[in-house]
This record gives sequence, C-alpha cells and structure tokens, in this order.
Amino acid sequence: MIMKKYASLLIGIAGCVLASCSSVQFLSFDQLCPADVSFPEQLRNVAVVNNMPPIPSPKSGVLTLGHLEGDGKTSAEALAESLADTRYFDQVIICDSALRSEGSAGTSSLSARQVEQLTRDLGADAIFSFDRVQIETRKEDVFYPEFGAVLSVAHVKLTPQVQVYVPGRDKPLFTLVKTDSLGWEIDPTVSDKTVIPEVSSYAASILTGHLVPHWVSADRIYFDGGCADMRDAGVSVREGDWKAAQELWTKLYEASKKGNLKMKSAFNLALSYEMLGDMNQAVSWLEKAKSLVKPDSDYAQLVSFYDRQLQERLRQWTQLNIQMHRFDNNF
Repeated sequence: MIMKKYASLLIGIAGCVLASCSSVQFLSFDQLCPADVSFPEQLRNVAVVNNMPPIPSPKSGVLTLGHLEGDGKTSAEALAESLADTRYFDQVIICDSALRSEGSAGTSSLSARQVEQLTRDLGADAIFSFDRVQIETRKEDVFYPEFGAVLSVAHVKLTPQVQVYVPGRDKPLFTLVKTDSLGWEIDPTVSDKTVIPEVSSYAASILTGHLVPHWVSADRIYFDGGCADMRDAGVSVREGDWKAAQELWTKLYEASKKGNLKMKSAFNLALSYEMLGDMNQAVSWLEKAKSLVKPDSDYAQLVSFYDRQLQERLRQWTQLNIQMHRFDNNF
C-alpha cells in the first residue's frame, strides 16, 4: 500500500530558524481532540448495524476499475470494534446481519419504527447505522525517479456514511459522510477480493475519530539552553515534570528585565500551562511572549505559529470538556 507522507509545517518553520537558534527543541505528544458531535451524556450503550446494500462475493484475480460498493459486514464489525476500543461508551453491540435485502442499492435510512425495535431488541440507547461505503477505483501509471521505472498504481477513493439514530425521533440525530483515499501498486495479488475488505475496514477507522473523542499526535517546540536554569528546565521537560520546568521558567522570566531570555521563558511557560491543561494561562503567557518578540527576529515565526496552534486548541477545548464530562473531564 502506498502511503503519502506530509512534512510537518512546524518542522519546516523551525528548520528555517535552527541554523541561527540552536536552542529550539521539538516535542511530540498525544493530544485528545473532540468529536464532530456531542452525544447526550446518558447515551451509554450503542449498537452498530449493517445497513449497507448487499454485494456479491468479491473475485480474486480481477480488479474492477470504476464504481464498487463496500462490504457491510466487514465495515460494521470494524466500526463496532473501533468504537469499543475507545472505551467512550459503556457498551458497543454489533449487529452485522444485513438489514437490507438482495437487490437494494444506494443509501437507505432507518424508519422510526425500525429504530425503536432495534434499540429495544439490542438493549441500546442509540443506533449507529453503517449505510454505505462508495468506492471509486482508477488505474494510473506513476514514474518513480528513485527506481527509474513506471509502476501501475490503483487509486481508491472511498466515501463511507454513517447515520446515528435515537428512539423517539423521526430523523437521524446525526449524519456523517467522509472521503479519503488509498493506493496500491498493482500486482497479481491486488484484486477485488483484497481491495474491498481492506477498504471496507479502513472506512470504519476514518469515521471513528469523528464520532468520539480521539487521540492524535501533535508537535510543539520549546526553548532550551542558554543558561543553567533553562537547561535544567529542558531536562525536566524530557522527564515529563512540567511543574518543575514551570518553576524554573517563572524564575527566569521574573529575573530577566527584557530580551530573548525573557521572551523564551514566557513562550515556554505558555507551553507548560497548555501541557497542564490550563488554556487561559497558556494564552496569557503567549501574549507576554508576543509582546517581547521582535517582529523581524528569527523567533517571530515560531511565536506566530504556536499562537495559531494554541487558538485552535482553545477552540476545541470547550467542546472536548462537554464530551468528556461523563468521565469527570479526566483526560
């Protein structure tokens, strides 16, 4: 499978600064991001149902170019497993038996009567109906300079759809449609029999991160070196002791009248408060750093980029707290 890799914009910006500012250090951490929708807190048990149009058994030795449909049983099972792994709901129930008859096509919504029966029979508070995975496959010849050769590649565009229902409503509580793509180098092992199951399973992973809070890898930078206290604070960061680092940076900030050391201390303090979950203090300290950085200095881009990162994190913070209230906001 061919995976596209995109360089971090942060690394690109910091890389331009590193030549003259060797004190810049990178930090990667797991960040919890909110889902697209906030479910009622009392919604604890959910059921995933296979409401996708039935398809013939995929063939080996044949790769269909053009339109295909995903496999409902595979998608429903993968979504149920993925949701269960997040441990966001108390219970995730799977009903992978097809709800739709042979010959049905397109997308079909559940009726209020079906939702009432399914929630009652499955003991669920809500129904996650996996309605469809549309697949579009095309072939393209791609030249790879590193190999000096042209390889045939199958580009697959997939569009899964899930609707969430609760009893007592005539319409879905929420409809989620997302689009993504995958690619394979074409060889004799690549066929409908390999592509359809993998795409059907992958479609579930696309949706999970939009349905419940999810972890992503995030990047930050901080300033290290220049004096003993700054170096010691850097050691504390690498040991995960943000409180100790914060105390050292506060000491440096208060002891510095002006200049880069004071700006760096304020910048690092903003990061420390973000890591400790106090977004208001993080924003306040970054404002101090912004007031100290020279607009035409090597550090101005780093401060500006972190400002955008922090504003986006702050925007998500309220929604995330609502969604994680069921866990007493322990995240």
